[in-house]
Amino acid sequence: MNPANRQLYRNLLNLLRDGHSASELFSSSEQETCDVETLMARLPDNINEELYEIVVAFEQLRDENEQFNREILSSYDHLNSAFNAAVAVAACREVRTAVQVLTEQIGNAIDAAYGYYVGKLALSFPRPRNEVPGNGAIILFDTISSPGENFSNAKDFFINRAENIEYLLTKGDDLEVAMIDYQGRNELDHEGRGNVLKVKLSGDDKDMSSSGDLIFVREKDQEPFMAVEMNLAGSIGCLGSAVLGNIIYAQKLHRTSLQMVSSLVRAMEAKDKYTSGHSERVARIACHLARELGLDDDQIKTLEWAGLLHDVGKIGVRDDVLSKAGRLSEEEFEHIKTHPAQSYNVLEPLETLRHILRAVRHHHEHYDGTGYPDGLFGEDIPLMARILQIADVWDALTSTRSYRKAMSPQKAMQIMNDEAGTIMDPYLVEVFNEMMQNSNYAF
Repeated sequence: MNPANRQLYRNLLNLLRDGHSASELFSSSEQETCDVETLMARLPDNINEELYEIVVAFEQLRDENEQFNREILSSYDHLNSAFNAAVAVAACREVRTAVQVLTEQIGNAIDAAYGYYVGKLALSFPRPRNEVPGNGAIILFDTISSPGENFSNAKDFFINRAENIEYLLTKGDDLEVAMIDYQGRNELDHEGRGNVLKVKLSGDDKDMSSSGDLIFVREKDQEPFMAVEMNLAGSIGCLGSAVLGNIIYAQKLHRTSLQMVSSLVRAMEAKDKYTSGHSERVARIACHLARELGLDDDQIKTLEWAGLLHDVGKIGVRDDVLSKAGRLSEEEFEHIKTHPAQSYNVLEPLETLRHILRAVRHHHEHYDGTGYPDGLFGEDIPLMARILQIADVWDALTSTRSYRKAMSPQKAMQIMNDEAGTIMDPYLVEVFNEMMQNSNYAF
């Protein structure tokens, strides 16, 4: 369109948009006689053709702009999903929980029916109901699209497609993300789509280099995965692996610290052969009870540390009192009663152990207020201290001491039931009793 025609066209559009008549295209002297025929005569012969070209170009530009906007929104959703997944995984304290959360995050993002973790992480933890061992690894499975669905469905699906999944794990061993179509042969369909998608967990740390794979599956009534889902799963998996590596590293530091503390505690307990291993057992029992109560990972770790260190103040108790075979005198009993406060004083300067101080100080308080060192009553006694007391009493009753032989579990439980509400929290005693009856804990 030449400049004159373009200007004429713009004038026409602007005036019509503003609600003016077409006659305003012309000078005022022509307005009296202006009509449609006059207007058409003034337009160039090929105006329709040029207008059509403009409209086509405009629509093409609009389509390109909409596609560009969709790509921007898709990229934003992609990044947002990866970020949210990383935040969710970072909130976990245990490797097992982090793996399960990462599986759920990726599975939800790509609309998978089932998600599986296959690898060797978290082998040392108690097995949940949705986990089975296999070839020295752990298979952790979950129903993604229907969280309330029976876990046996996911397990059966995995077993039925085991050969396909094994092929994918083997074939894609060096790939961060891989995909196959289990409905046909072990390859993608003619459109490059697949029903089984693998995301490899990897990182720079040697513990992450062989940490396993996440497998995601769509059922036959779902559309297959496409490249966009594969890319999204890979991005979330890459970011999640980095966060998971940090959790693994933090747990290694935690285990190292526990081993060091355990060594110091064992050295301290060597003063009394009858209490050797007591602190480690108390820590273990307290953690089991905490899990039974549904406490979170941070609270369980608090109890683990508190259990190990609850008697560290006994380092200041005289050897003749600790190992006395007979009944303690009033003076000796008052002397040994100082150990909770002494433990508190030993640990109080250590910033990293501030969270266990109240549990350590108050584990000899009595529910009726007659305990020591501060005479706290009922639920004024910190929950961590009440749990620690249950574990401490159980191990004391079922272990041989200088002044008596170990009691049977039945006798120990009877004594604890009798002292519920006076010495110990009655609810915690009830939960502990049920835990011992329904489990095969070997403390």
